Amino acid sequence: MITNAEIAQTLRRVAAVFDVKDNDHFRTRAYQNAANAIENLTISARDLWEQGKLTEIPGVGPNIAGHLEEWFKTGKVRHFETEMKRVPAGMFALLGIRGVGPKIAYKIADKFKLDDEKTALKKVKELIVSGKLSSLPGFGEKLIHKIQTSIESAYVKEERMLLSEALPVSKEYLDYLLSLPDVIEAQPLGSLRRRVATVGDIDLAICTRKPKEAMGEALKYKEVGEVISTGESVSRVKLKSGHEIDIKLSHPGEWGSLLQHYTGSKLHNILLRSFAHERQLSLSEHGIKDQKTGNIINVKNEKSFYAHLGLSLIPPELREGEEELELAKKNKIPSLVELSDIKGDLHMHSDFEYETSHDLGRSSLSDVLDKARDLSYEYIGLADHNPKFQGLSIAHKKKVLDARKNKLLTQYREYEKRVKTRVPKLLIGLEIDIRKDGELALEEELISDLDYAIASIHSNFELSKAENTTRIIKALGHSKVVILGHPTGRMLNQRNSIEADWQAIIEFCKVNKKVLEVNGAPARLDLPDDLVKMAVRNGAKLCIDTDSHEVSQMDFMQFGVWTARRGWCTKSDVVNTLTFRDLQSVLRLS
Repeated sequence: MITNAEIAQTLRRVAAVFDVKDNDHFRTRAYQNAANAIENLTISARDLWEQGKLTEIPGVGPNIAGHLEEWFKTGKVRHFETEMKRVPAGMFALLGIRGVGPKIAYKIADKFKLDDEKTALKKVKELIVSGKLSSLPGFGEKLIHKIQTSIESAYVKEERMLLSEALPVSKEYLDYLLSLPDVIEAQPLGSLRRRVATVGDIDLAICTRKPKEAMGEALKYKEVGEVISTGESVSRVKLKSGHEIDIKLSHPGEWGSLLQHYTGSKLHNILLRSFAHERQLSLSEHGIKDQKTGNIINVKNEKSFYAHLGLSLIPPELREGEEELELAKKNKIPSLVELSDIKGDLHMHSDFEYETSHDLGRSSLSDVLDKARDLSYEYIGLADHNPKFQGLSIAHKKKVLDARKNKLLTQYREYEKRVKTRVPKLLIGLEIDIRKDGELALEEELISDLDYAIASIHSNFELSKAENTTRIIKALGHSKVVILGHPTGRMLNQRNSIEADWQAIIEFCKVNKKVLEVNGAPARLDLPDDLVKMAVRNGAKLCIDTDSHEVSQMDFMQFGVWTARRGWCTKSDVVNTLTFRDLQSVLRLS
């Protein structure tokens, strides 16, 4: 199976070739937009192709759709292969390095003949050590240091896939398993079930009374490319997409024990075994053993498993070996926030065209409102990026922002008349860059007309802990800034979090009634769960948003909710679980 992540990576590589070889900004942008849209799909692009809906993906026109059809039919695209052969293969390895764009990557790969993608990073590291890289024009000490640091991070980084990549792969397999007559239940295991931001392995569990028959059918899944090993209770397969998956079988009487055992985490299970041992019990995937009598207690579900130990059920997201056992003893596990609690999304981007500092949204207000109604939202907040800070006069920016507001309000009123039913309330804000010195990248008189503002860091990630702390707190000091967007700036598997004094920032937010965002974009999931927990413990409020640039991305809310749950977040900790009336006081609108 060709994954969305694989398609997006290939499209970005082709876009990079267009950029460095042809200076073709139009095709470069087209391929980048298509890559972004496909990467953020919540279903498989192949499934959309099978349904004849490829061109419904924003940014995928007939040309790119035709190439993808060739890929799905033949396993390759001649045009893509031809284009990528125009540059040294080592260039593609460098594209994932922070501080290295296509032109720099091409310059290095071309100059030093980096024709092997697998060895390119190692060779660049050697070029840095030997001093040869500094011989290239424009390669100063600061750039070389940034490249060196990024390469070292790449070497130590665990090869883990994003949760958003693992989920559809596992879901499609689980859907198949659940369709089998001998399968009673099927679930994911491990970090995937605990909804960790990145996943190392995909493990699936099957509950069945007929293990031989169930395993035999499980291995016939159409996307299985190779059966690596098979046994009575465990098999390993490699999908056509390259993903390796372990399949574990359980009898109904042992299902609860198997689920608990293989969901983990490792530390949670160590503490749980110690807790059980004190009560003369031992635990395994087969059940709970009474060490006095040798009898094994079979448990059919996890609630019964924990109950036999005198514990309330601990949600998978909280099983990380922290204080969950102590609270479960006292029946004080909190009721975590649910997707159904969310009443609106305050960080979305519209398709209003202007000279913005970053990327525009790609969906109309009408489409956004349709989706919001489907989600039963009470309100939505459009927070496009601020206009470019430099090169535009204040008068021009004001004209643009006034035109944006007027157009959105006009479209909203027209939509209300057309649908003639309850429509989510519309809030018009902006996502404004936090500059290096903590100033906002928009003039004061232009901010005052907004319903609210989100302040976010999009540059100067390398500043010191003290510098980042100071600039964040300074930006949050503005009266219209209510939300700190994707606070740590991390991009999973790409860019580490900034250094900052989060305790100080969270305390400032609590005292000054500012809100920390839990950004549900799968490559961000930011605030990370550990900082969500810090915020919750310290009484700061959170807002779970999607940062969506098109309507399909509004489904990212689930990823944000999972991240918040992993941080022990309850409904009362999240401002966008409030009604619109109550939210207005948070946004200082009433």
